Amino acid sequence: MANKKEKVVDQYAKALLAYGEDQDSFDSLLADLKTVVDVVASEPKLTALLSAQTISEEDQVSLLDTLTKGADQAVVNLTKILLSHHHFALLEDVSKRFVDLYQDRQGIQSVTITTAVAVDDDQKKRLEDAFQKQSGAKKVEASYRVLPDLLAGVSMQSKSILIDGSLKTKIAKLQAELLG
Repeated sequence: MANKKEKVVDQYAKALLAYGEDQDSFDSLLADLKTVVDVVASEPKLTALLSAQTISEEDQVSLLDTLTKGADQAVVNLTKILLSHHHFALLEDVSKRFVDLYQDRQGIQSVTITTAVAVDDDQKKRLEDAFQKQSGAKKVEASYRVLPDLLAGVSMQSKSILIDGSLKTKIAKLQAELLG
């Protein structure tokens, strides 16, 4: 079943990507899609209500119109198509897949950079540059978090790359070597 779900999600995301390319409207598409997904995610009952057979199709469409008011037409159409095919619960998955496809196409690499202490803007720039050089990405979108358990150093994690230069990991490796 998961395979069918992934296939459906992929089809919708690829169609949205093709639309974005045709219209050269990725910025508004990304922003509007994120806004709609955030609203839906903040109100879990909304998905249940839109998926329920207990309210009329007219009421569902009216609710969607309110939800997507002012959004890019592709986002409006996507939500209506998902609703009409009983796939509205897949909206967040479609959005994530769309972002992944867009980033892959643009050479953008998302990375979570974890440090033991907070870093300033200059340090952030150097960390992002180092990751970009290591990964070969055209652009890096970094999010930061502080984890004192690292003791010192930095860990950088993307979908496909892990660079772990934390003191915690180095100590664990040394301990493993010593203890066999």
